[in-house]
Amino acid sequence: MPDTSARPVDPLDQRIGRALLRGRNDEGVLAVEDGQVVACTDHARELLGCEGRAVLGATVVELIDQLDGELLQLHLRRALVDETAVEFVVERPRRPDGWIEIRSLPLSPGVAFLLRDVTDRERSERAIRRKEQRLLAANRSLRLAHTAAHAASWEWRWGRSLRWLDLAAARELASLPPAWTDDEEIDDWRRVMPKAGRRAFDRAIKTLEAAGSASFELEVVGADGAQHWMRIDCAVTERDEGGTPTRISGVTVDITETKRADERLRAEVTHRKRSEERQQLLVHELNHRVKNMLATVQSVARQSLGSPELRGPARDFEERLMALAWAYEIITRERWSGASLREVIQRTMAPHMDRASNRLALDGPELWLSPNGALSLALAMHELATNAVKYGALSEETGHVGVRWRVRDRPGTRRLELEWRESGGPPVVPPIRRGFGSRLIERSLSRELHGEVKLDFEPSGLVCRVVGLLPQGA
Repeated sequence: MPDTSARPVDPLDQRIGRALLRGRNDEGVLAVEDGQVVACTDHARELLGCEGRAVLGATVVELIDQLDGELLQLHLRRALVDETAVEFVVERPRRPDGWIEIRSLPLSPGVAFLLRDVTDRERSERAIRRKEQRLLAANRSLRLAHTAAHAASWEWRWGRSLRWLDLAAARELASLPPAWTDDEEIDDWRRVMPKAGRRAFDRAIKTLEAAGSASFELEVVGADGAQHWMRIDCAVTERDEGGTPTRISGVTVDITETKRADERLRAEVTHRKRSEERQQLLVHELNHRVKNMLATVQSVARQSLGSPELRGPARDFEERLMALAWAYEIITRERWSGASLREVIQRTMAPHMDRASNRLALDGPELWLSPNGALSLALAMHELATNAVKYGALSEETGHVGVRWRVRDRPGTRRLELEWRESGGPPVVPPIRRGFGSRLIERSLSRELHGEVKLDFEPSGLVCRVVGLLPQGA
């Protein structure tokens, strides 16, 4: 047997130290004693970013000062001062987005540091933490959305259980068992529905299978104990190989206020419709009575004058009465909202145009007159037409009448400018006195149009100029 009695045997701690120094390639060792670096592996020098520097034999102060990173320097000083076992992770010097893990082992005296690159681990953990933070933020946003919309979302495994994704929001919607937790899974959620809701659910399931999405409504007992209407919208998010749905996502929304608003709106529409029908009935009745009154006035006039064939002033009165009736017919047809200026002129002039239709020219935009303005214009047009047929341009075959109008827009107002001009008739001589027709035109029309009316008896033909205000939107 070989003689080993004379061979020195290393102490155990020295053998452990040499084993650590040889170590693995993924772990470095740095040892400090009496303020100096007494051991440093190549991997430790690489992890500390000290390649090409004299580390062994340097003072620990010199070593720490030349390291990058205030946090790394702080942790090393603390370990050296306390000479206690510590473990920390810091950014790797001179390596962006890299991290090292350092563990200190007290040697009494001295301290040994074990260094290891943990970049991959840190990246994974930090990615997981970021995802957790985003998930928490998404959950907070979902909670805010649920609160704002008075809704709650859920997930259902087809043919299996349903789970609320926000149980607190669900509790605000419906009366749920107090013992339920966030992880509660409802095996048969049809049982929590009323019978009418189950029928709606069954119909929605058929639509869901075929179309991939469905929506239905049901009435349930709310968290306040009262009846509430809920709308459920759901969609298939997963199917098996055969196309059968396996996962359903959905949201339940309290639509009670919307339902109540719809009911109020329907009631208001019904009430308004009935009011309009009553109003229309009254308008028809009023129209009928006014027509009868006009016919009665006409009959009384004929009977009072003692002849069925009216002449002179009596005939003038009847014709004015008929002009009113024609204008009134237009206004009642438009439900007293007013009348078209062009239509009033055409309808009023119609009785005089049988033999002079080609001698009347109308030129102007479409305008809408107020009811009173339309009646006054009809009377004025009747007086002008009657005068033109009897004495003016329409009394001869060569005469013509032109009616032109335009609108002047000014801030806050719209002004009508209308001109009746006769030409080609007999010479015109100004009357010695103004008759009823002239006074009717000048006074009544100017009053109703809030403007001015001027009659000019020019030798070539009568000219009537009208300036008045139009209703807004005319």
